[in-house]
Amino acid sequence: MRKPCTRVGLTIVALMLASTSTAAFAEAAAADAADVTSPQADEAGAPQDQGEIIVTGVFGARSIESAPISINVVSNEMLTKQAPVSAADLLKNIPGVFVNSALGEIRNVVFSRGVSANSLDAAGGYYYVSLQEDGLPVELTTANNFGPDYFLRPDLLLSRVEGLRGGTAAITGPNAPGGIFNYISRTGKSDPGVEVQLKGGLLGDLGNPYYRGDIYAGGKLNDAGLYYSIGGFYRWDRGARDPGYAMNKGGQVHGNILYDYDNGSLLFTAKYLDDRNAWNEFTPAIGATRIAPGFSKTSSNLPPANAAHCFPGADGSNECWDPTKLVHSRSAAFGLKWNQEFGEGWKFENNARYTSSKADWNTGALISASPLNDVVTSFISTSAFLPAGTINYFFRNSGNLAATNQVIPTPFGFSVQATTTNNLPGQNVLPGGVFTQVAFVQHFKSDNFVDQATLTKDWGNHHLALGGYLALSKLRLRQGGGGIGFSTLASPTEMLTSTFTDTTGRVFQLSDPSGFQALGTVGGNDYRGTQKQYSVFFGDTWKVTPELTLDAGGRWESINYNVFNQTFVAGFSPTGADGNALTLYDNNVPSIGPEFNTRRSYRMFNFSVSAAYEFTSNFNAYVRYTNGKKAPDFGTIVAINTPAQIATVFPKAQKIEQIEMGLKYARGGLNIQVFPFYSKLSNVTTSQSFTYTAGPQQGQFYSPPPVAGEIETYGVEVSLAARLTSTLSSRINLTLQDPKARNFGSWAQGPRGDGTDDVLTRIAPGDADNNPKIILRGGLDWSPIKSVTLFGEVNHLGKRAANAANAFYLPAYTTLDLGASWNVTDSFKLQFNMTNVTNTLGVMSWSRSDSLLASIDRQGLAKGAYDPNAIYPILGIQPRAAFLTANYKF
Repeated sequence: MRKPCTRVGLTIVALMLASTSTAAFAEAAAADAADVTSPQADEAGAPQDQGEIIVTGVFGARSIESAPISINVVSNEMLTKQAPVSAADLLKNIPGVFVNSALGEIRNVVFSRGVSANSLDAAGGYYYVSLQEDGLPVELTTANNFGPDYFLRPDLLLSRVEGLRGGTAAITGPNAPGGIFNYISRTGKSDPGVEVQLKGGLLGDLGNPYYRGDIYAGGKLNDAGLYYSIGGFYRWDRGARDPGYAMNKGGQVHGNILYDYDNGSLLFTAKYLDDRNAWNEFTPAIGATRIAPGFSKTSSNLPPANAAHCFPGADGSNECWDPTKLVHSRSAAFGLKWNQEFGEGWKFENNARYTSSKADWNTGALISASPLNDVVTSFISTSAFLPAGTINYFFRNSGNLAATNQVIPTPFGFSVQATTTNNLPGQNVLPGGVFTQVAFVQHFKSDNFVDQATLTKDWGNHHLALGGYLALSKLRLRQGGGGIGFSTLASPTEMLTSTFTDTTGRVFQLSDPSGFQALGTVGGNDYRGTQKQYSVFFGDTWKVTPELTLDAGGRWESINYNVFNQTFVAGFSPTGADGNALTLYDNNVPSIGPEFNTRRSYRMFNFSVSAAYEFTSNFNAYVRYTNGKKAPDFGTIVAINTPAQIATVFPKAQKIEQIEMGLKYARGGLNIQVFPFYSKLSNVTTSQSFTYTAGPQQGQFYSPPPVAGEIETYGVEVSLAARLTSTLSSRINLTLQDPKARNFGSWAQGPRGDGTDDVLTRIAPGDADNNPKIILRGGLDWSPIKSVTLFGEVNHLGKRAANAANAFYLPAYTTLDLGASWNVTDSFKLQFNMTNVTNTLGVMSWSRSDSLLASIDRQGLAKGAYDPNAIYPILGIQPRAAFLTANYKF
């Protein structure tokens, strides 16, 4: 792997080679429903001084230079040059934003300015921010493995993305003080015409096919102010790491109808998405820095297609699991936005949307490099309760013997296993090693209704705003127990089937023919519940003098949760669900148990104030203070699912304070924005539960007082765009920050077991985990002739602490993307993109291989316990890929 450049060297390279989306060189802003006028460009293509109009984070459309907020725009021009992995990938064009899109289309991680607690886990990557389409959240609820990016895909209908970090996000966004990222659609008025785009590519170091088609049409329906736009896509690909079946297949269709009349407008929107996606899990690596022998950047460890099987459910039903079905996401959404001017400075806007979404999972989970005789895995698979005997494992495809484990009972009521025969591959990587494979089945169903109304009034030198926000959401999860199996520590991986032979010589089928054990058992509770959110917000922008503007706003928010967790009672039958005593794989199907109800409510008030000064028509500056809170999300409340936790666990809202300054200069071909900031995230807690082993409450659960940690970040964001010559332009986004964590810790139960001598261990203050000190994206655009543009981009991510204990650091990395576009005619365009040209290995996350339990406990690795020669599986960035795109406009 290439050594990371020094900080000075990177800055020099970035200034020479830059190309990110900044407000300065964004193309004409997409007109919203009110048809806000787009900025014009001079003959050379440089933006004029009036700048772009933004609608995110402000109470009414404003020019980006005069808005006292830290917002940047990914313009339509920049969107056309990108080859993004996902919708979240576009946010890398915005300074201060960390994006982990290593997994692909879904399960990304997004945060900004150090507001990043628990960001190692892709199951909840949007905790602090709001992904929005046309001003409203894509999905209201976030929970474990459920959030907005399952239902958000960019296509030709996308006009631009506005990205707000911190600041007014606390008062203009719903429980998302970390930032608002608004994906704004084209309308037939702003973008008339028809556009067809075909895209072919090679993923996974140019080894796996990619096919995609997009279409857009928009224009005037009649002379009475009626316009339409419609767009969509279909895509099929094998992913960056080919598992032997498609990794992404599906698409969407969506559009809008705009009625624009004298004093207002109505915008009706509709969308239907039907998409299937998967991702690869951790690849074995040495020291979490280099891929282990026998594997590569393009290795897949997903279960093979022939691992599909059916299993019994706790309610007596029968369900089937097939990894080739992936995560099937479907979403239908309908919205209506009304803008009205009443005269004398009065304006009203109401934006409402109803969304119904489903996500059905057929994926692998807990795919971990672990020893075949791991004790924790034996408990999950129920083989820990076998009597003395022998377990034989066979290769699923050939039937040959793969390994033999001797089952040895212990005096403690369970058995341990010792491997006596080993014909498995990959043993030079991890002795006795295999991949654990959980057949993960989930069925999410959500229904959302959201309505935001805003009334504004220009009153003398004041621009006043008053609004309300209503969000009602229902979410249900039903899980299935597809069981756990083992596969070879190789790529592609092969399932292992297993038998158990007792001391009398009787042979039992420990796994089913596909290689899975413990069928029907579940990994967690089913649940259903509601999230009701009510907000009132206000703002006042006071132009004290022609140069000085004061801005203040507040948001009162009420969030109420009502969740029902359906528990399950462990079951055992000597003959199992199929009535056959020799098939052990279905003998432990649980039954439905009691349902528990958890209710939690939160009341919060957030506020933000600023002072802005226009020194000249080209130079503006502001300073802003924001005090906000982040209430626990739906998933946090769902996790309170036992009577003891319901009675004792009351998670508090986190607190976020930010101070920022904005310096914005734009003139001719130069645009620079500098945002020094200070951010403090506090009251970050994780609940723990123990069982009293002594005292009057013996046998009952209890939770010790949660430990409240905090993350404090000082930093500066720089966004620069410069027209160097009439044919050459340069752009750069740079974030330098120093995120520090303190006061984090955890409890260990004391030897008395009565709660009186529990021990609190605090983690020493240090760098906040998964928080880079440098984020850089920059490049050059060169047009040697009018019809041809060559462009390149450098991306650098600084090193990050691997966990809260700073046990080790994930290395920094730098990638290079290159591309070229050719306007063959005024209507026909060809474009070539190659991403990660040098095929750099960038490590985005990691795990452990000590055991299955250790693999999901990254925070459990203490400082000094890291072994650079041990196996720490990793998630790497997307390997090298190339795309050829043909675009035709009618």
